[in-house]
Amino acid sequence: MLGPDGQPLEVVPVESTGEDAWAGVARVDRGGSSAFDLQSALLLAAGDAVALLLFAAAGRSNHGEATQVADALGTALPFIIGWFATAPFLGGFGADARKKGVPTAAATAAKCWAVGVPLGLVIRGLSRGYVPPTPFIAVSMGVTAVLLVGWRSALAATTKPDEPDSLKARKDKRGNPFEFLELLMSLTKRW
Repeated sequence: MLGPDGQPLEVVPVESTGEDAWAGVARVDRGGSSAFDLQSALLLAAGDAVALLLFAAAGRSNHGEATQVADALGTALPFIIGWFATAPFLGGFGADARKKGVPTAAATAAKCWAVGVPLGLVIRGLSRGYVPPTPFIAVSMGVTAVLLVGWRSALAATTKPDEPDSLKARKDKRGNPFEFLELLMSLTKRW
């Protein structure tokens, strides 16, 4: 059974002891903090794309090539494909990527970088028909590491980390006045 907001409802039977009936309070379990946050994922994806485009534009500029957005996109496309093909499966857009503190965000970004950027290099090599030169591989790995891990670490540093679930459970619950009146009514019914 689902509630009005689509969340599952837990049905708890009313217990009877003799002629006395006991009533309880029903609530909707919203789950933990591990739920997917679309807004955070979109922010991370946009920042990743900008970092990879910046890498491509800087490389093209350094080699005296055109740096218009379309040209930079053509250069960055293999890396963008490699990154977005792997990062979602490695936790690159989950809570670890942003809401668990800087060390966790940096480690998650580094894990995604270690798989996504080499895949981008392979895609680039296959699309061009040759293996990229070793200096290009080294510079690509180094610059993308600084840009991707750096920007994600900076974002994590400016984002308030999630509280542990154990701390959330201990905090006082807040209700509305109608819940308080319902509680008072249920207490008077029991007397």
